[in-house]
Amino acid sequence: MLLMDSLSFYKMQNYDTLYEISTLDTSHGRNFRSNYRGWIHNRNMENIQFINIHGKLYAIDKSRITNINPITIKDTTIEFLMKPKMSSLFDLGSAAGNYLLSYWLYTKGEINLSKQLLPTDTFHNDRNLTSTFGAIYYDAMLSAYSYERNYQKAIAMGSHLSGEVFNGYKYQKEAIALALQLKNNPEDFRTFLLPDSLDWMALKQKLNRQDQIIYLAERLRLLNCIQPGQPAWIGYGMYQFSIPYSESRKLSISYWDRDAKYEVINPFSELIEMKLNMRETELLLPYLLSNDYIASYSYFRDFMPERTLHKVSWVVNRLLYEITNKVFFDQHNFDLLPLDQKKAEVEKIQQWCDDNAALSPEERVIKLLRTTDKWADFQKGIQVAKEYKYDSLLPVLVARFNNFSGGFSPTHKGMMSETMYELGNKTYIPAVKAWSKNSTDLWVNLWSAMFLLKYDTASYETAMKELEKILNQDDGTTYYPHAMELLLSRNDQRARRLAEGILDRPEFPRFVDWDYYLNFIKELLRLKSDYTFDALSKQLNSLTPEQFEALSKNGRDPHMMVQGDNYVIAVSKLKYGDLPNHYFEEDNTAKLAYRKDLSEWFTAQYKLLKEGKPNELNLKATPTDAPVTFIDTPRDN
Repeated sequence: MLLMDSLSFYKMQNYDTLYEISTLDTSHGRNFRSNYRGWIHNRNMENIQFINIHGKLYAIDKSRITNINPITIKDTTIEFLMKPKMSSLFDLGSAAGNYLLSYWLYTKGEINLSKQLLPTDTFHNDRNLTSTFGAIYYDAMLSAYSYERNYQKAIAMGSHLSGEVFNGYKYQKEAIALALQLKNNPEDFRTFLLPDSLDWMALKQKLNRQDQIIYLAERLRLLNCIQPGQPAWIGYGMYQFSIPYSESRKLSISYWDRDAKYEVINPFSELIEMKLNMRETELLLPYLLSNDYIASYSYFRDFMPERTLHKVSWVVNRLLYEITNKVFFDQHNFDLLPLDQKKAEVEKIQQWCDDNAALSPEERVIKLLRTTDKWADFQKGIQVAKEYKYDSLLPVLVARFNNFSGGFSPTHKGMMSETMYELGNKTYIPAVKAWSKNSTDLWVNLWSAMFLLKYDTASYETAMKELEKILNQDDGTTYYPHAMELLLSRNDQRARRLAEGILDRPEFPRFVDWDYYLNFIKELLRLKSDYTFDALSKQLNSLTPEQFEALSKNGRDPHMMVQGDNYVIAVSKLKYGDLPNHYFEEDNTAKLAYRKDLSEWFTAQYKLLKEGKPNELNLKATPTDAPVTFIDTPRDN
């Protein structure tokens, strides 16, 4: 118990009562109920600060709370708490077991009950307990810093983590360094701020370009980028706000959309928009040596202990890549270097800037494309050349096509082939035919076949056979989406039938209700595709009353998704723009009735569409980007 007394940030003897708090949350049209067990730390008008039995502090909005009950401590309670819970797998502190609860009981004199909760396995040793409580408090520190901009709270957590008991914890060094940084910069987000766009415009009138660059670089540590869900990442170009994320949630402001009232400038984005020349770029180089952190961190899953606290030097390295299109060093290896070696690397970058200062942006990009042996540089050069429509890009692609291999989805050669499809013309037919000849790279073959369909009528049969071969073995989400626009644009029954084939691919049903994939459905319906109508109708009627009844008897939660529900959501979007919130709260009888009504509506409206008459089908494409990553747990705002 001495170890727990040192590990715990909270003085558990100060808490007299164990509580269970029940909550109800609505997310993406569905209701979720949760139960929290632990101790009430504090109350205010808006929320209850609650320490769960694993030591994590939550701020629970009172509007979410449906019940608060004290838990009477007795043998049966201990037996219940010792049973494995599925939800414990999704708690950052679950690896600590019931140690904190056992420690609390010990402080209250309940020695026998305390002993019952102590695990007997070898996993819960001193080292793992230290790592688990370290993860809880480091996460709290980063949340206070990034989500709340509460420096005093973050410093307190950092001070606790600096204790000898946490020696060996993997992020102790970062916690100590961050606490020191926050102590030395108490005016961050108070008087040392990011201006809004109007104030910045006024300020620029008073500053020359060099002073503008320095002003922005000095404020890179104020970048406050919040991860939009999990698994995901952060981008340094994210919108910035005058209020912290914790306040934005109360105001129902999305931290990933523009907001006229609270938005401020992003210094990273402003520096990119300034289009720095090489001499100006050199002004950023000293910041590669900065040890400062930015108010941004990322993670894979919030219930896993790994956290990545981002640094000013990382932001500057990314800026250099955006400006020069060149990777100068591996960031991880650079971070491990002693200061004198870091300075030597920075001097090399300065020399490169000097050597290329006389070149125009286009000359610099094309030189890079012709000479680099790094795919990251080559890929960035392609992106820039495409953006600015450099005519010299395509000959370079042909000349260097066989210089790069590797990549996965897509491959490096596949990306080069895609660029040729997007920008090429008939002049490059021989080169593209040579690329696809005897190639086993499906990405090359995909884009080459599409290129030949687009530019070479003589290659129609060969190209269609290759495209059919690739798409018929696709899952519906890998290669197929890239071909849909071309297939749907052709006045060609064979191409139309191939486009309809996306409905039969095994993974497509999982995502049919996503706007990106639903746009394909909308276009097929606009083209009066009976095949598409039949496929959707079949899924709406895929479960009989007997099957729904069987699901209930088998103990299936009626609020969980079942066969065909993705199609119910998809067709509901064609009618309402989204699925009614009540659908997943209904029992199976009501769900079946909703499906039947929706199916009848869909049949009637499609009939009107086929007859060329006014109808209620919403077939307007929804502006959206292709999914880059699958965020299965997005934030609500």
